[in-house]
Amino acid sequence: MPIKWILLAGVLASYFISPYLPISWGWENSLLEWLQVVILSAGLVLNCKWWQDAKAIGNASASLLLFSALPLWLLMIGRELSWGRVFYPSGFDPVEGPIFLSLAQLPYGAIVNPLLAIIILVWLFAVIKYGVYKIPYQLLKEQRFPASELVIAVLALVIAGIGEKQLHLPVMEEFDECIAYLGLILTAYRVKNALK
Repeated sequence: MPIKWILLAGVLASYFISPYLPISWGWENSLLEWLQVVILSAGLVLNCKWWQDAKAIGNASASLLLFSALPLWLLMIGRELSWGRVFYPSGFDPVEGPIFLSLAQLPYGAIVNPLLAIIILVWLFAVIKYGVYKIPYQLLKEQRFPASELVIAVLALVIAGIGEKQLHLPVMEEFDECIAYLGLILTAYRVKNALK
């Protein structure tokens, strides 16, 4: 069975699985949150390796696309670490779990949002200037883009949001985010292979 269908099954079963997982897994700084950081870090490392491999064989399209994805992996890792808030616990609630300083209370909190805005604007400028967006578009036209893998990753993120906002199931949210990030790695892997 292809991995993407296993991921999809995990997303569809997450509502039924989450009640059997420890409530603490839905807390900030929990096992699932750190697993997400590990998964995203693995995605970053793999992306770096694939980028170097593409550069080594002179595959300009793959090299450009993989290089342009690096900031996205870093931003996702930063987001999962709450931009460093996880390293500043300020208390513990027996129901909600650990409590952390707000972003504004962090020593560097005032520069986080402006810095993120600059990074995203520079990234968008580079994607447009160097025509990075044309590479996945060309794969789509040639029916070589792994659309189903990306759809599963996005679906997992949507279901995670529903789990958090509508169903108030934080364990389900964290579980589905793990699946979403695995789906992004799978998508990147399939794109890398499609560009060979």
